[in-house]
Amino acid sequence: MKILTAHPGLFKDDLLIDSHISFVPFIRFMKDKAEQAQGARAAYFREIVRHFESNPELQQPLREDTDISKYQEYLDLITATVFPVTMDESRDIYGIGVPYRFAIFYYSDRFRQIFTEDGKELMAVPKGISVDKVRRDKLYWLYKMILERWYNLPINYDQELIHHIVNPETGLSKYIKVHIDPRFTDVKLVGELPKLDCGEICAGDFKFQDIEELEKLVPLKNFELEGFVIWTIQDVTREHVVNGMKNLVLNIRKDNELKTYTQAREYLRTLTGRSDMNIHLVPFLKVNNKSVLETTYITQSIIFSSARNDQERQSINEQLQEFLENNPQPLVLPEVNRQTVELYPFLKYLPLHGVKSFLLFPIQHENNLLGMLEIATTGSQGVDWDILGQLQPTYAVGTMLLGRSIELANERINEVIKEQFTALQPAVEWKFTEAAWEYLHTPKAQQKDIGNILFEDVYPLYGAVDIRNSSVERGSAIRDDLKEQLQLIQQTFKRINGDLHLPLLEELQFKNNRMLNSMHDTLFAEDEVKINEFLDHEIAPTFKHLYESGEELKPLLNQYFEKIDKTTGHVYHHRREYEESLRDINMAINQFLEKEKDELQRSYPCYFEKYRTDGVEYNIYIGQTIAPDRKFDTLYLRNLRLWQLSSMASIARITRELEPKLKLPLQTTQLILAHSNPIDISFRKDERRFDVEGAYNIRYEIMKKRIDKVRIRNTNERLTQPGKIAIVYSYAREADEYRKYIEFLQNKDVLLPDVEMLDLEEVQGISGLKAIRLTVNFPKT
Repeated sequence: MKILTAHPGLFKDDLLIDSHISFVPFIRFMKDKAEQAQGARAAYFREIVRHFESNPELQQPLREDTDISKYQEYLDLITATVFPVTMDESRDIYGIGVPYRFAIFYYSDRFRQIFTEDGKELMAVPKGISVDKVRRDKLYWLYKMILERWYNLPINYDQELIHHIVNPETGLSKYIKVHIDPRFTDVKLVGELPKLDCGEICAGDFKFQDIEELEKLVPLKNFELEGFVIWTIQDVTREHVVNGMKNLVLNIRKDNELKTYTQAREYLRTLTGRSDMNIHLVPFLKVNNKSVLETTYITQSIIFSSARNDQERQSINEQLQEFLENNPQPLVLPEVNRQTVELYPFLKYLPLHGVKSFLLFPIQHENNLLGMLEIATTGSQGVDWDILGQLQPTYAVGTMLLGRSIELANERINEVIKEQFTALQPAVEWKFTEAAWEYLHTPKAQQKDIGNILFEDVYPLYGAVDIRNSSVERGSAIRDDLKEQLQLIQQTFKRINGDLHLPLLEELQFKNNRMLNSMHDTLFAEDEVKINEFLDHEIAPTFKHLYESGEELKPLLNQYFEKIDKTTGHVYHHRREYEESLRDINMAINQFLEKEKDELQRSYPCYFEKYRTDGVEYNIYIGQTIAPDRKFDTLYLRNLRLWQLSSMASIARITRELEPKLKLPLQTTQLILAHSNPIDISFRKDERRFDVEGAYNIRYEIMKKRIDKVRIRNTNERLTQPGKIAIVYSYAREADEYRKYIEFLQNKDVLLPDVEMLDLEEVQGISGLKAIRLTVNFPKT
């Protein structure tokens, strides 16, 4: 039998200690057994000892150049003694090797198949494990023996290695545990025993973190090994799969869900030992107690993946959910045929996938349906109930995985709600958390509504990007749509009247023409209401009736219906162009502010709230009470004001560059309110947003609402203009501060040199407002 060894250059540390094959420890072990046993067993052990002792060569270690094959009968006897008689060379995995060396001199056929390539070099390094780790594991194994046998130190170290084996025919994985038993190995002392000031080792806390230090304390040159080691292999695929699934549950996150479920499928397929199986775990998600479908999961599902559209997927889901609620037991279909589809219509796409047999297993926890397990095969070997028995060890952890996915889905929903619909942000969330904690730890009898969440002495910054003449543009779009539809009705009536003789149609035509002729450049609200009522309650039902009453008018009326919106029944393209242009502008502004918002938090935490009007407005609050753990300085406030001015210039450039791409070329204006005095803000539960607190601070809120349409004193000119940035202020010190920022940005060619210092008209409740108006420097095209 050929000795199997690793590649010669792989483990040079084999030379750190002398190691020789010897049968002496085995003979001694059998003598001890013979003394302890009685009857036939004792006689059997003594006969083995006699047989070994009859050969003087076996009473001492064998030379390294010894041909081990000439001792085949003794090796067979060791195997027959050490391993159970039920061991099968073709099925079981075992070997006998040189201590500390990757050199196996007696082994089963199955051992050779797994641990060698074509019976050549020993594959000593498991897949996915570094050579360095294997080297260190060998040293740990060696020092465990030395410390236990010469220093009486019990060492808690697991010396088993897990090998990952892939079947080349099926591609399936198998995991085996390698155990190297040193009981037939003697550790011989060479010279004096090194003294060991064991410290932590003696205290039982040594875990081999510093093997290099141990090599200095206990040099390996002071020892040598004699005997042999027993390699035994155990199939731990089931345990490894279960542990792997547990790790998937522990590590699943929002960014790795798909990868997690892909790995879970591979684990389950490994456990079944069937490469022809298509296995999927699918969680069932609910929103407001209604079942919903998430693309991440259903695109992998056997049942859902072939549905043509969302509507069909939803229909299949409703049928599936109803079936599983009424039939919570596994559905096993050894054969998928036409009758299967008739009985279970939600499985109608299985034949398209070539599925020959199918298993559907609903997974529940505490009477809640968490998801399902799908198993399908396309080959001749079908699925049966035995498959569920093979997968049984993963039931609990599979349930945990589905439950965790449902939690992650709810977390994603809550994050969107928090980001899009509430005012809570990390900068202020700490205070809400404290309030919630105090509330939860107050005795129920004393619990009241959570008190006012107040932040005192914070500095406000307000900015508004508005759409120039948005009300006029919206009104023009509505007027143009209505006028176009009335003209379209007029043309349709002219063609219909030649074919029908209905006086009522003449009356409708008269009313339509009167409305069309009375339309002016400005459309009043009452006129819009009258026209819409005419379109919805008179024209729409009349045209629908004419369309359904005969074939001759259908081509003519189709021309009308094709030009109106299918949902509203109105001509809508002018309004759509306005809305799409408005949406594109707001989206560009929002994307810019979202990115900038995160950057601002890096200098000092601040509360940043933006909300949509026709354009985008935002409030920023900064101060010591928002971040009590960090020292506040006005330099952070000045930094924000400089950013505010610079960002308004950036937004003006972004929207100017966007104009040529818009269906309706809308323009934006940029407005800043300078306010140097700190204010108090509190959270309003009814509106779920922050508002100013106290009568004095109300003036600031009034200013925000009144300055958007303010005019320059003694003129009819609006302060806000496209391509400009307007800064409204009350005190000279506020203007002085902004002049520094303006000069800086002019030097950087962000702003043009011209600066307008303006007095503003009085607005209701506020007088004495002034403004600085600046021109943005747009790049030349």
